Amino acid sequence: MDATVKRKARSPKSARPPPLRPIELAQDSDGAHLELRIWLRLLACATRIEKALNARLRKEFNTTLARFDLLAQLARNPEGASMSEVSDLLMVSNGAITALVQKLEADGLIHREVSPEDRRTFRLRLSQDGAREFGLMARRHEEWVIALIGELSPVAQSDLLQHLTLLKRRLDKHA
Repeated sequence: MDATVKRKARSPKSARPPPLRPIELAQDSDGAHLELRIWLRLLACATRIEKALNARLRKEFNTTLARFDLLAQLARNPEGASMSEVSDLLMVSNGAITALVQKLEADGLIHREVSPEDRRTFRLRLSQDGAREFGLMARRHEEWVIALIGELSPVAQSDLLQHLTLLKRRLDKHA
């Protein structure tokens, strides 16, 4: 009976389960699960970097990393890009791109032009305001990435880039 009373007397805050712990695979002496451990570490690092960049973009520019990435693709392609091309470049669905495009267009950062090759489609381009705003964001973005990754030594950065490039090439063969 005392246990029942104690359970009811607990506040909802103290009844919460403990916080979740990240997945960590035990490393066997023979290196088992190494590939899974690498995958989890890559994912954790990418997620942390994305969160940091997203928070800084939101704070300084009142925007998101997704919006920044779309503007970056258009800045790299001054001739414009179709919705499906942007979707492929960003590796997201056409639906996600549609929502982003509508918001960026409403904010005056991009505009649509009818495609001269196929008048049924259109190409997305940065507006003058979009190019100016992206230039400001890109400079800050670069500073933030350098600060986040720059804590690694130049040798470690070079090695990491080399290994990730090799991994990407091998993954591209399976795509």
